[in-house]
Amino acid sequence: MIATNQAEYFSTQVLRTRRFYLTGWKRQFAEKPIPPWALVAGGCEWCAPDFIIERKSLPFTAFEFVARGSGWLTLGGRRLEISAGHAFFYSPAMPHVIQSAEADPLVKYFFNLSGPGAEAVLSSLSLEPGTLIRVMDASRVTALMEEVIDHALRTSPSSVLAARAALGYALVLCADSRQGATSRYDPAYSTYLRCRGHLLRNYPVLASVCQAAGHCHVSAAYMTRLFKRYDTETPLECLVRLKMSQAMVKLRTPGVQVKSVAHELGYKSPAHFSRAFKAWCGRSPVEVRDHG
Repeated sequence: MIATNQAEYFSTQVLRTRRFYLTGWKRQFAEKPIPPWALVAGGCEWCAPDFIIERKSLPFTAFEFVARGSGWLTLGGRRLEISAGHAFFYSPAMPHVIQSAEADPLVKYFFNLSGPGAEAVLSSLSLEPGTLIRVMDASRVTALMEEVIDHALRTSPSSVLAARAALGYALVLCADSRQGATSRYDPAYSTYLRCRGHLLRNYPVLASVCQAAGHCHVSAAYMTRLFKRYDTETPLECLVRLKMSQAMVKLRTPGVQVKSVAHELGYKSPAHFSRAFKAWCGRSPVEVRDHG
């Protein structure tokens, strides 16, 4: 399988691109994916001020995501404004017009899928062709789409599988954090998602909420207010739950020492860890280790 940076239908009204077209994309069906669909092409386009695409049809099912800029989308006979955080989906037979605002050109991602399962994947997530949504967890979706491009450009069988997996995850996140298309972008919610994501990814090495907040460039007080607004637990409760849940798993490892678990989860002393663990689950680490 070879990845090229051009295809007949790719736009030329772009200032810069990072695109791929998998010339052997039909080989993906030999892997018998369930449901059967193939990743054909995709990438990121930095659109020119005069960017406009008018198509009556496209051979593939499409998913597009606006990272920056603004413009207009005509889809299913509706003309809609689009801006950062908008995602939209269309089928091969669906006429569409995508136009960039001259003063604020679009930077957008696009991915093309083929196969009888392509639209089924979208429908399973309530992202049917013709849908326009606002994605609130835009930073995580963007990071995943960059992964799709990275993997696809390597073009090995395993890297194409990884690209498809990353794209599937990006679609799930779009569905999970979707808002109405006319919803206003909420920077506070995006900050909350960034803070919560930081806790989820780094809890073993985080010593405190203050440290986590500093890494996220907010104050601990503001981080706490964000969690109070958008979550059911405080940042401290979230951090303790993550640490202790992992501790419960580690303490059931044969021969494990409490002090090693405490160290792995960022506690300065086994005694501090033991007090925190018992307060959380009602049993000491030694009891859990020795009796399960």
